[in-house]
Amino acid sequence: MNTPEITPVEDIQANNRKLVDQWANDPQGEVKSASAAGSQMIRRRIREEGFTRRIIPPVTVTNDDLDRVVDNDRPVIIEDMEPLSRGAISMPFGDATSTQSYYGNKFVCVFNKISTPEWTKDINELRTYRMDLRQVITDNSLKDVQTEEDGKFIAGVSAIVGSAYNGSNGPGVGASGVQQNFECVPSGLNETAAADGWNRPSYAKVLSVLENQNLNNGIILMNRRTAKQFLKFDRSEIGGDLAQDLFTDGLTALKEAKIFGVKHLFTIKRDLVPDNTLFLFAEPQFLGRFYTLQELTMFVEKKKDILRVSANETISVTIANVLAVAQVTFVAALTGAGNGVSSL
Repeated sequence: MNTPEITPVEDIQANNRKLVDQWANDPQGEVKSASAAGSQMIRRRIREEGFTRRIIPPVTVTNDDLDRVVDNDRPVIIEDMEPLSRGAISMPFGDATSTQSYYGNKFVCVFNKISTPEWTKDINELRTYRMDLRQVITDNSLKDVQTEEDGKFIAGVSAIVGSAYNGSNGPGVGASGVQQNFECVPSGLNETAAADGWNRPSYAKVLSVLENQNLNNGIILMNRRTAKQFLKFDRSEIGGDLAQDLFTDGLTALKEAKIFGVKHLFTIKRDLVPDNTLFLFAEPQFLGRFYTLQELTMFVEKKKDILRVSANETISVTIANVLAVAQVTFVAALTGAGNGVSSL
């Protein structure tokens, strides 16, 4: 078994002293990348990179790409969207076709800043640390900022899909004008099983939600606990040796998490993605934009012996096509049961 390479403590301390001296000599500076040195510290918990960046890959932009709007001074980018079309008609020879004016639809990508708290520390207390300060500060800041990205993104998606039912216990309507939030009772399962998962026939219904709107499935997002439902699929449901691989290797057997031809993301962030809840997203070119104007940057300021460190970034995440997102929750019984509301 290969053992990970461990950087000697003496080298880490030397790097820390060099970093502290750099901060001490420069009253204000920036740190944009983590150190390559390793660390022997004990981690408290798993920190996960953001899933928003995998649903809509980020693109770096500059000041030259920015546009102006008349009602505020915030930086924006005005993007084009495919206009709707009435389609074509069949007609006999000699007839003239009707006329229709058209225009290019547009949407605005607004930029916002995400920042960590400002940490303060006496610079002399940093000189003897045996952990890699730059790596720890930068890596943790990156994960914290991306968690904030994910939280705002899911909040926006939830606002778009709306509630599964309206006040009259009828189907709810999302921002697109059609139902985008569904509840599903797994077919052929008892209530105990239905409240804690799904089976293959019921999961196949999920794949049709976006396809019913003439969109392809891009990524399906769920938390890691919910994803363990796939471990319950037996050989008759999966076929081949994958059932055995899931038994021995767990979710890692789902290479790239591609299931039924659709990419899946399994997150540890259960506070953002609840159990038995799936978020469906179309392909990025049908969904929206993720622009990065300022990458995550560490700002360092020293006043006397007190060091102040914070990190921030400037980004814009926009869901332009509100029809390209949906939510499905597996439940034991429909909320609107008995009111003419059918399952997904």
